[in-house]
Amino acid sequence: MHPLTRDQEADRILTVYGNDLPGIMTMLERQFVVLHNRAQVLLTLCGIVISTTGFSGRIIAGTNPLAQFLIIGGVGLVLLSAVIVAWGVLHLYWLTMQTGQDTRSWLLNSLRYRDKKTQSYRVGLVVMLIGLALYVGAIAVMLLYPHEGGLPAR
Repeated sequence: MHPLTRDQEADRILTVYGNDLPGIMTMLERQFVVLHNRAQVLLTLCGIVISTTGFSGRIIAGTNPLAQFLIIGGVGLVLLSAVIVAWGVLHLYWLTMQTGQDTRSWLLNSLRYRDKKTQSYRVGLVVMLIGLALYVGAIAVMLLYPHEGGLPAR
């Protein structure tokens, strides 16, 4: 099943709500809440990775150059993901500021804005997942080679 085009979605919304602009705004606001909540979960995961790296990053990176590359690349991508999501999803532009000559044109602009935020979330999610994969790869290298280049125990 293919998703609706933006025009088809606008038609469906207008069929259900008519010109009830407050009702349409409420529906869109709920969608933005879902998107922002998901973005916050992603940012929380990014924060956990960064905090964990502060505790164990030196030990992991001390294994060998491959582990160094993987952990630096992983943390770098996780940070990039946080930037993408913070700027692309959490950046505010109020629905009441959207332009449009009538309800339909306003709705299309608002849907375009929502879709742009959704795309930023998806890109940020993919970047974070790749970063996590590299990070887990660094941990795997450390576990496979526990004594190679390891830091001395205290």
